[in-house]
Amino acid sequence: MKKVISILCVIMFCFCLTACDNSNTIESKQTSQHEVPRSDSTQQTGDVDASKTLAMIDLLITVGKKAFSAKLYDNQTIQALVEKFLLTVDMNEINGNEKYYYLSNTLPTASEQPGEIHAGDIMPYGDNCLVVFYETFMSSYKYTRLGYIEDAAGFAKAVGAGNVQVTFKLTKSATS
Repeated sequence: MKKVISILCVIMFCFCLTACDNSNTIESKQTSQHEVPRSDSTQQTGDVDASKTLAMIDLLITVGKKAFSAKLYDNQTIQALVEKFLLTVDMNEINGNEKYYYLSNTLPTASEQPGEIHAGDIMPYGDNCLVVFYETFMSSYKYTRLGYIEDAAGFAKAVGAGNVQVTFKLTKSATS
């Protein structure tokens, strides 16, 4: 009788462990639902449920004579930033992977640690440093997600390795 009870206890213990393991799987699936689709093969995570239709704002970014389409998430930070557009700025090079510009005013933020930053990501560092990334890399810094450049490879070629003048302009569909 003791053997039967021991075997039943072991079986119940195994079921409990399996149930705990399944809860982690469910949690992982819920976390992965927060991925925001991108036009290229990379994925970007954020606080947006991918099952909902995302409101995106169209942006045109010009470097020299090359224009690049970008998509901006419709959030509190973007609403404050687009008030400054049309914006032409001299962006500085840093780390061989990003261009940055310090804005004169602060922006509301919802910072998170994205982990992997993708070429083409547009994010402020802190509440007043606008950053456009042209290389993909891992980072432990915190950023607020603003959007992404659709042709990240073309943008990387256009900005090159030094400082560059960049113009940010809302497209007509975004302002109408």
